[in-house]
Amino acid sequence: MKCHRGGLFLLVCLLLASAAPWGAAAQPAATDAVSPQVNEGKEPLRFGITADNKGHTGFAGIAQRMAEIPGGRIQFLISAGDQNPAAMTRSQLDAVFGKSLPWYPVVGNHEISGTTTDEMKYLQDHYGAHLKGKVNAGPDGCRETTYSFDAGDVHLTIINQYWDGKPKPGHDAVGSGDVVPALSAWLRKDLAASRQPWKIVVGHEPAFPQPDQDWESGRHTTSSLNANAKHRDAFWKVLEDAGCAAYVCGHTHRYSRYQPEGSSVWQIDVAQARGSSSSWKYDAFVIVTANRWRLTFDVCRNLKKKGRFEVSDSLSLTPLGVPRSDAEGQAGAK
Repeated sequence: MKCHRGGLFLLVCLLLASAAPWGAAAQPAATDAVSPQVNEGKEPLRFGITADNKGHTGFAGIAQRMAEIPGGRIQFLISAGDQNPAAMTRSQLDAVFGKSLPWYPVVGNHEISGTTTDEMKYLQDHYGAHLKGKVNAGPDGCRETTYSFDAGDVHLTIINQYWDGKPKPGHDAVGSGDVVPALSAWLRKDLAASRQPWKIVVGHEPAFPQPDQDWESGRHTTSSLNANAKHRDAFWKVLEDAGCAAYVCGHTHRYSRYQPEGSSVWQIDVAQARGSSSSWKYDAFVIVTANRWRLTFDVCRNLKKKGRFEVSDSLSLTPLGVPRSDAEGQAGAK
């Protein structure tokens, strides 16, 4: 009897060993552009977003201020368009954060005008060298400039609003800002495939242009995505249907956060990051932190013109359907 039990025990061990070899470990998905930082009990994801620095040498100073904001080093940076010349922006980031900082540049209207060939080629080459194989590629026609990836508990989707919807080379830098039906269709599928608790979409132009939250002046009030209201509304419905937390943009050079009446999605316009003495009051950068129970956008500005960027506005979100008190308790326990 003892021998029978011993043989059975040995058989079970052999079966387990063949199914799961000792030392085997789960491999990260090929779509992870950044190793997930937010898993059970670990520190929150932390990344930065800027826009519209457009060749200004003062951006280097803003990058330095971003590095000095309390809370720890950002894990990557998203530039929401008009970061041309991109090579200069990358060099400025390298000087502050080092060459290892992952960078996700977005196509803006200045990437497709003037120096179109050079700027678009840089973004396409950047994709090939740093992002290909690590992100979910976009539709044919803008595969290198529309893509998505997971970072921690956040699914991030970068969209090129200057693609005309044709699946051919050279059609990703034409026309004015728009979310054509082909782009909306791809976005819907991308967001539906994600199981992350937070979803953020980043493009260049706002869907609902707003005046600056601190200084009241506005720009591009009728020449953003609202120029084609039908496409804009279809795009916004995709975000709402997918349970997106926010759509982040630039273009206006003015900071605002706006939630259309009856909508669950926030629009966050991150203003500009120029470091210019003539337009300093519009400068801003955003620090995003996230874990499973809380997503926070901290907007940092130099409102006192003392060269010190401080948190001037903050938006903190909890998952849809979860009472805020419960979510805060879970966030505090992590």
